[in-house]
Amino acid sequence: MLILILGAVFGLLVAYFAVQNTAPVAIILAGYESTVPLYFVVIGSLLIGLLLSWITSLAESLSSFFTIHGKDSAIKEARKEIGELAIRIHELELENTRLRAEAARLPVGEESPEKVETRSRKITTG
Repeated sequence: MLILILGAVFGLLVAYFAVQNTAPVAIILAGYESTVPLYFVVIGSLLIGLLLSWITSLAESLSSFFTIHGKDSAIKEARKEIGELAIRIHELELENTRLRAEAARLPVGEESPEKVETRSRKITTG
């Protein structure tokens, strides 16, 4: 409702301005001459300025949209990598727990079967 009232007030102001500025003005554009009322020139200039500022704002909004979209993609990739790394950490923690339990079962001075097997592979290949 407020916008409707403000629009009506603005329209009345434009109408009053148009009634007060009816003097003819000669406009020459690319060799074509035309005589129009002064308020056409003023309101036309205003509308062209509004159009140009809207186009500039639209270009800036599109630029911001694409920048944000690129950052959203990077965040999505980073979250995916974080999830993969969390799974890998969990797997390594399980392996670490298994190896500690295995080491705790061995008597002091003995080696685990994996260490013996690894050492025997090194000796036979090296």
